Amino acid sequence: MWLTPEQAQTLIAHARAEAPREACGIIAGQKDRAVEIIPIPNTAANPQHSYYMDERRLVETLTRLQARHLDLLGFYHSHPFGDPIPSRTDIEQASYPDTPYLIVGLKGTQARLAAWSMRFGQVREVPLHIGIRPPVAESSARILSHAQKIAILLSALIAFILLIVLSLSLLPPAPLIPH
Repeated sequence: MWLTPEQAQTLIAHARAEAPREACGIIAGQKDRAVEIIPIPNTAANPQHSYYMDERRLVETLTRLQARHLDLLGFYHSHPFGDPIPSRTDIEQASYPDTPYLIVGLKGTQARLAAWSMRFGQVREVPLHIGIRPPVAESSARILSHAQKIAILLSALIAFILLIVLSLSLLPPAPLIPH
């Protein structure tokens, strides 16, 4: 997910303005690039410890996004006194498994942002890029799968064994030792 510094500041400002309540909303855009940050009112029964987006506003917003040819890139909410790590409630209530959830953590003096994928109780961090320029695509040569790493190690081991066998075969015969 790619946000501009201004969009990141908009998220942080919304989170701080709503504190001690959790702020929430939608991140809209195209591909992985955020175009718009859209606050949605938090109608949770206990908004200091959880969030629930106003259903009517959520549906209206999603309909407007579709009409404007924008995608739902992700949802966001804040943790007014915590870190940007999904809570047990966040994980249990995540109902869009293929949509990132960005969390604004306001613990301490410095706000922090992190994005997460929450799919059926499984949580993994989603890369979050904040910058004016697009994120640099990681070279596929730099990111190796577990199988690729094993293949490289096995190839090196086989090459080492062949080198030893070849070296030993090139040695002159050992002299005969008289008895």
